Amino acid sequence: MTNILVVDDEVGVCCVIQHLLVREGYAVTAVTDGRLAMDAVARDDFAAALIDLNLADMDGNEVIRAARAARPHMPIVMMSGMVLESGHGTPDFLGLSARVVGLHRLAKPFKPRDLSQLMRDILAHDAEPLAVATMTRQ
Repeated sequence: MTNILVVDDEVGVCCVIQHLLVREGYAVTAVTDGRLAMDAVARDDFAAALIDLNLADMDGNEVIRAARAARPHMPIVMMSGMVLESGHGTPDFLGLSARVVGLHRLAKPFKPRDLSQLMRDILAHDAEPLAVATMTRQ
């Protein structure tokens, strides 16, 4: 079974994402802080990781860098609820994602079907890095 890591310090968000991915047939390891995420990445082999940028205990970018160092080929989805609109109508996660190569992006809140499609694309190697999934509430 394909194992996905979900990292978000909001327990409710972790639970929702975990539920949606389990319903799609994935195994999910959900953690609510960066240190647990780094331990999980060092210990387990994940097919992909969804990592929130704003974690309570540390910067999500630190977790992303550690995950990238430990698993260079693992697809990483950078998540954030702090979305600023750039001049082109594309989410700009506070200007951070433009400097990080090889990441997919997921704006919160999102629609379940969009998360499902993003994960299918990533795991099928069809999505290009930095693909943008712009999502709204249902």
